[in-house]
Amino acid sequence: MGNQPGRLRQTEIANIKGSSYIYQPWFALVSGGLGLVMSKDLSGSGGLQTADQSQRTKSNAITGNGELTLFPLSRFPFNAFVDVSDSRASGEPGSSDITNTRFGMRQSYRPQEGSENYTASFNHSTLESQVFGRDSVNALSANMNRNAGSQSFDVSVGHTSNTRSNSGERTAFSNVYARHSYRPEPELSVESLASMSSSDYHLISTGVPSDNRSNFAQASSFATWRPEEDSPLLVTGGARIFHSTIANNAQGTQTLTLSGNMAATYALNRQTNLTASATVTQLATQVDSRRLTTQTASATRIGDPVGIFGANYTWNTGANLSNQTGAAEGMRQFVGGQFGHNLTRWVTLGQGSQAIFGVGQNAGTNYDTVAGRSQTLSHNANASWRLTSSTATNAYVSLLGTDSRTSGANANAFQMINFQVSGQIQFNRNASAAANLTVQSARQETPTAPTAGRSVNAGGTLGYFQQHAFGVPRLRYSALYGINESQFRSRLQGDFDAPRERVNQSLEQRLDYNLGRIVTRLSLRVAQVEGRRDALLFFRMNREFGGF
Repeated sequence: MGNQPGRLRQTEIANIKGSSYIYQPWFALVSGGLGLVMSKDLSGSGGLQTADQSQRTKSNAITGNGELTLFPLSRFPFNAFVDVSDSRASGEPGSSDITNTRFGMRQSYRPQEGSENYTASFNHSTLESQVFGRDSVNALSANMNRNAGSQSFDVSVGHTSNTRSNSGERTAFSNVYARHSYRPEPELSVESLASMSSSDYHLISTGVPSDNRSNFAQASSFATWRPEEDSPLLVTGGARIFHSTIANNAQGTQTLTLSGNMAATYALNRQTNLTASATVTQLATQVDSRRLTTQTASATRIGDPVGIFGANYTWNTGANLSNQTGAAEGMRQFVGGQFGHNLTRWVTLGQGSQAIFGVGQNAGTNYDTVAGRSQTLSHNANASWRLTSSTATNAYVSLLGTDSRTSGANANAFQMINFQVSGQIQFNRNASAAANLTVQSARQETPTAPTAGRSVNAGGTLGYFQQHAFGVPRLRYSALYGINESQFRSRLQGDFDAPRERVNQSLEQRLDYNLGRIVTRLSLRVAQVEGRRDALLFFRMNREFGGF
């Protein structure tokens, strides 16, 4: 920790829990608990080294939870819950003590006859801290689904909002989604979708407030048809309407898009396919209206696999041409062709263990009457290993690399490396490991940005677990590593389960020991929270009474 401020905390927690029913178990089920958190802190800028630099504080908090379910086995069960928790009892890393208050309710209904379901729910979460004040999220949702012979319907409605007391920031999101499926016979199917969404942001950036509002509405329908079950002809078609309104502070824009498309694919044989398609799109904005049309035709052929030195060799080739009208540059034609081949080898390493190695190359050339000629050459290589020896051991590891370079029009270069590991391995009856980790590195260059740099994203967890650690019965050792550099569940986006701060990386070593009904835990965690280092030594002893 260096000279960073340190804190020594002693926390005492008492909880009482219970569950029962009202009248009869089929009528109502109830459960709940009440807790008391008593905390003593010793903190100081000198790393707790001198008494005159230290500060002692005491604080108490009431926690608890309750849940009620009415008619749990009926066609219309109702559930309501409330939960108040305190971060001082969890040992999670963070910059402040946080009280989380959650409550919600859910009502479901299913008719006695027919395949229908209706559900409505409301959830509320409030995080409170002396550092950031109150952070509240409300989420309201309802959905319905119904199946009736050859048709099915799905409808969902949702609204979420987030408010923050210290900054005055607020967000709100609303959405409506509907889907209709119609399949009167195996050779014909129609999928129709409609949705509406709106968002309202009031955010503060460097002390300057900004307001952003957007509304989107769209409806589309897509159909597929085959003359008969084994026909080589497949026809598809669809239509779509899309409207958007975006307002940034005092300025706003509106767009309207109407489009339709139709395509037909004909299989000459098992290896060769011919495809033709046409689209028409009407674009309208506040200042312009334009109609675009596109006509395309393509042919593809996939060669039969060939064995070469124990490996599997495959190849593919294709050609395409298109015509476009209505764009700003006028009529435009495009013609292109490509050829690719891949070599794959499977190697059995043992019972339930298999490795796969592959390399591939693709080359293509294109000519655009507006942009000119371009050539693309790409290479890829991959290696993976899969182990499936028992129900307790199932592992997968893969490494993939690609390199693509385009010269001429739209010149660019792109490289990507992706590493993935997942599954679990049981080393022996007492030791096991689990993983679900992905690391990806990508780099792209263009003539205008030759040194764009490399981006690295990682996310997932690694864990090692040991029973009878150090030869001590009932002593369990765990080592847990987590990283989240790419995705962040945000309360500003209306996620009431999201944390206030993102834990970018964390490494925790934990010892758990049970003796009768006494449960103890000692853990050491080093974490990076929002770019800030956080180290925590945590000890907890828990004693349970009763049979709950």
